[in-house]
Amino acid sequence: MRELPRLGRPGSRSAELHTGPLGGSAPSAPASLWERNRFELLRVIGLVGTLLIGLGGLGGGALPVVDASAASFGSMPLGALMGRMMLASSSLVLVGVAVLVFAWLLMGPFVGVGDGSPRVDVAVLLRTFGAWIVPLIFTAPLFTQDIYSYLAQGAIVADGMDPYAAGPVELLGHEHPLARSVPFIWAESPSPYGPVALGISSVVAQLTGSSIFWGVVCHRMLSLLGVAAAAWAIVALARRCGVSPAAAVWLGVLNPLVVLHLIGGIHNEAIMMGFLLVGLELGLRGIDCLGGTAARGWALLVVSGVLISCAGMVKVTGFLALGFIGMALARRWGGALGIAGAVVVQSAVMAASVATATAVTGIGLGWVTGQGGAATIRSWLSVTTDIGVISAVTGQLLGLGDHSEAALVITRTVGLIIAAGFILRMLWATFKGTIHPVGGLGVATLVLVLLFPVVHPWYPLWGIMPLAGWANRTFFRAGTAAYSALFSFVVLPRGLALPADAVATIYVNALLAVLLIATAAWAWLRLRGQKVLH
Repeated sequence: MRELPRLGRPGSRSAELHTGPLGGSAPSAPASLWERNRFELLRVIGLVGTLLIGLGGLGGGALPVVDASAASFGSMPLGALMGRMMLASSSLVLVGVAVLVFAWLLMGPFVGVGDGSPRVDVAVLLRTFGAWIVPLIFTAPLFTQDIYSYLAQGAIVADGMDPYAAGPVELLGHEHPLARSVPFIWAESPSPYGPVALGISSVVAQLTGSSIFWGVVCHRMLSLLGVAAAAWAIVALARRCGVSPAAAVWLGVLNPLVVLHLIGGIHNEAIMMGFLLVGLELGLRGIDCLGGTAARGWALLVVSGVLISCAGMVKVTGFLALGFIGMALARRWGGALGIAGAVVVQSAVMAASVATATAVTGIGLGWVTGQGGAATIRSWLSVTTDIGVISAVTGQLLGLGDHSEAALVITRTVGLIIAAGFILRMLWATFKGTIHPVGGLGVATLVLVLLFPVVHPWYPLWGIMPLAGWANRTFFRAGTAAYSALFSFVVLPRGLALPADAVATIYVNALLAVLLIATAAWAWLRLRGQKVLH
């Protein structure tokens, strides 16, 4: 199978491969002592950022609901005290986010971003990631309350109930300790997740019972395992595609959105991307082996299909990778019969995986069509939702009545049709060899996210993480870095909408604190006669 083309200029320095120990990339030029000190300083600055985030999360994170309305602290009602603490803690979290983003962005030149040669290896970057996430392990959930849905749905499955029959409040009861903290949109809504996600939540529920603290810690450790698996795959995919592994790890693993939302927020995407990316790499290895050790190649392809199917049984978008491995396999065989054979193989593995997961977990197929409360969300990051809302408002201004729901159905449906067409185009390009399967998957997924009815700031990671191991153009890395930096600030630490004055207080306090820290750092460097980091 001839090598497939990839994004980037052949022979460019950003596309060079430097193999080093521990699966890392050896620096192409030894870093000077000053450069090493600068990088170590950035690692420490990033750690300070996550320490601030972890500390602030204890008061400003998505804390569980407790019965404390009648309590007081001295002469001040506890509610008022907690409100002030929440505002101060939320501001502290955002200061930590700013410090983390600052450190991450300034690491770019050290990993070869901007057509430079990497001066640090993968092992150092992975240790940096490990250090950064330690302060987040035992803090409260951050930027979302979805984890409480995971805990409640796990308890539902562990009790032998159908998570697709009703919402957590109805199935567990209003007074159940795990149901009280479920976000409003999910409280009366069936689960939108597949049997693998719910099966994992069920195991956690059986291990931790009704303990919210240990349930959160267990889920966060599982998210960490998912990201660790994804990191291994990103390094392997970067080698395969001739991209600097250090730059790939910087963009796809150290990314603040990964740290804040996949680890801090404990989203299921961490597990999904671990299954998906490892399955992607193993599938490509299996195809490579078919020309030699066929038995090993087939074994790898089966394992790949099972892993990717598991990703799809976390969130259905994970199944998309099966198509790109299938088209790479079809290209290996050639012709229409190759496509037909690949479709049969991938479909059979997927069906067997779904049947096995259903039998093992005892969870039905309600996840195939059920989306729970997700369909009711109006996400301003969704282009199709924005167009639908603008069209409906325009119609109201013209006196045509309120047709918001109809407009949203039309624009969202058209968006999904366009996305499906683009995905088919990328599949065909993969079969023809005009794009690498990794690149095809990443680009197709980004387009799908762009046109998806509901988009959250971390959803682009579905495409960014595979593309980190394939795309080496500066404009992609710079654009992704800009998006990741900006959208690290758009979600409040509590994950809930707050009154406008509270939101303003949080952001103004955080901005003033950041300006004070920056001014103090500048003055200190001036006094010492050193150059400001750049």
